[in-house]
Amino acid sequence: MAKGMIVYVTRTGNCRKLAEQTAKETGFPVHEIQDLVNRKGLFGWLKAGFQASTGVASPIKEAELNLAGLDTIILVYPVWASSVCPPVRTWLRLHQNELQDKRIGLIASNLGSPGDRVRAAFEREFYPLQAFTVIQERETEGEKLQKIRTFTETLLKK
Repeated sequence: MAKGMIVYVTRTGNCRKLAEQTAKETGFPVHEIQDLVNRKGLFGWLKAGFQASTGVASPIKEAELNLAGLDTIILVYPVWASSVCPPVRTWLRLHQNELQDKRIGLIASNLGSPGDRVRAAFEREFYPLQAFTVIQERETEGEKLQKIRTFTETLLKK
């Protein structure tokens, strides 16, 4: 049986819901990466996209984590400029050594753009993904749940 953790960042609360739904499917604990950069309003949204597209890592607040003994990490984050969002980039860099031999899956949340660029950006900068899905905010709760179930089945296959 897989031992894992769900790690997410959210600007609007949408990714928190997706992380919690994924936790119900997997039984994994959920850990929030707290972004210390103000991303509220139009300026915050523009700053998020700019930082993501230019490879910036932003400051985060994080409780100590022990990833030893885990074999699976599920990341849940919003798509910003088809790139890795800055607080997740910071978290991945902080835990780079601990993540080397783990299964990594990514659930990306967006408003409608295709996910192929998101996956490519992540894998180019960090690790190959064992599972990936894009969940669009406008999808129904049933559609989101089905995507989460398909994603977790793919990721947790032995």
